[in-house]
Amino acid sequence: MEQRYRLLSLSNSDLILQRSLSLIYASYENEHRESNDGIANKDKDFVFDIHPSLLVDTSKLIIDKFVGEGSHFILYKGWYRLDPVSIKVMLPKNTLDATYECKAKFQREVNLISRIKHQNIVKFIGACVEPSMMIITEFLEGGSLQKHLENIYPRTLDLEQSLSFALDISQAMEYLHANDIIHRDLKPGKQWQIHCTHKGIHGMINLFVGNLVLAEDKMHIKLSEFGMAREEICGEMTSEAGTYRYMAPELLSKEPLPKGEKKCYDHKADVYSFALVLWGLTKNQIPFKGRSELMAAYAAVRNMRPSVDEFPNDLLPLLQSCWAENPNLRPEFAEITNILTQVLQNFQTKRTTAPLQEAVSKHMIDEGQSKKNSSGCSTEKQFHSIKVSASACLPQSKLKKKINKYKSLVLRFSRCFASF
Repeated sequence: MEQRYRLLSLSNSDLILQRSLSLIYASYENEHRESNDGIANKDKDFVFDIHPSLLVDTSKLIIDKFVGEGSHFILYKGWYRLDPVSIKVMLPKNTLDATYECKAKFQREVNLISRIKHQNIVKFIGACVEPSMMIITEFLEGGSLQKHLENIYPRTLDLEQSLSFALDISQAMEYLHANDIIHRDLKPGKQWQIHCTHKGIHGMINLFVGNLVLAEDKMHIKLSEFGMAREEICGEMTSEAGTYRYMAPELLSKEPLPKGEKKCYDHKADVYSFALVLWGLTKNQIPFKGRSELMAAYAAVRNMRPSVDEFPNDLLPLLQSCWAENPNLRPEFAEITNILTQVLQNFQTKRTTAPLQEAVSKHMIDEGQSKKNSSGCSTEKQFHSIKVSASACLPQSKLKKKINKYKSLVLRFSRCFASF
């Protein structure tokens, strides 16, 4: 990618935006030219059914630096009304060159994400249909989960952080499923390697585009990227949607399907994908590492799963139920959220009570040793020592009272410690 420059002023919004996008895509087109067949199928008469309130004012939109790319889009960091935003620009670059299917997919994604509002899902800002189809969402400075895991490798996240991330994801998915939405592409992210000669950077660089994105403090996760998401309609969900490595086995067929036949599935496909994300969070490894994407999917169809060696025992039953071969045996995300909440609370309780238990144990050992070393004669010696030291400075009547007071205190403490 050679030139990915920012828009510095957009008073003439459409003209400047069109010109800037032309510069941005110059190098991209050299590597990814659209086929003539795709252009031939375009439909210039397509009318977008997107409410005007969802469209942004392009005069206030600034495209800044390149972040990553997918098979049908390029992702940028940008600014809208001085707030940092994520700008997803759909391909092809010019709306007029897009096919009917491309426009319909974009419209469906905009209308779907615009009605999603949850603390663990990226906030939708708006969309643009001309001169390019763009979706603008909040920008999270923490980057993709995959990039974060790569940065700390070979170390792993501590268990409490893994549980917290898993809970964030589960709560987001619970919300989607409660609203009859299937994500269909749940994964920590994807690494892209591109050749860059921009701003003094020469050679291959790694870029990460993720469906799971970290907040700036890297303590919470939000779900993003709804290009594959669909409203769940019984009998109309068809096969091979998403990323092969995280794809549920029911989406794939061991044998080729007869022409025209479709393989149906439901929201439980997301639960299987979540299981692999949970496994990766805990182990900081890629599921089926060493296998290609397609061979990883083939392993899942054959009921093979990643190794559970050294996987936390408290999470193992949940993991295995989530990636069960039979979708009907997988739990709902409401159940997953409850289980993760309980496991996290138990972990935090153990962590906070462990120092107290250690202190109590040490105290009991010390007291036991003290009792063992103490005897009646030693106690009398203590009283005698008190009497001798006190007699030098106290009258006899006051001395007797003082000795009796110390005797009473010692007896009380002895009884108290004897009760432990």
